[in-house]
Amino acid sequence: MPAIASLSISDGVPAAHTFAPVSTTGAKAKWADRSPTIPAGYRSLSHELTEPSGSRTTYKVAIGGSNPTVATISGVDTVVRYSSFQVVLNIHPDSTLQERKDLLAYASNMLANATVKTSVENLEPFY
Repeated sequence: MPAIASLSISDGVPAAHTFAPVSTTGAKAKWADRSPTIPAGYRSLSHELTEPSGSRTTYKVAIGGSNPTVATISGVDTVVRYSSFQVVLNIHPDSTLQERKDLLAYASNMLANATVKTSVENLEPFY
């Protein structure tokens, strides 16, 4: 099990951002990039692992983040909008290590695909 520690994640510039640990419950972890001037403007990341229970027969790994935009309005730093992301992986308990590696690679590589990037950047659907 990985110990929670600071994460260095680059944005689209690319500029590296350091996300420091905020909390962990052993199932859910949160990090924040505290470089913006106001706490409401802190960028955040999260990771949650939920085990199978009840009618849900898969492990659920949810990874997400938020990216508030801070602007100075009348001399006061204010959050003017938010953007966020969430990726959910559903993994069967009988999956092999290779199957889990493949699923993660598909998700990572899809997000890195030039055509998918263009769709997101230009807010255009596929046709």
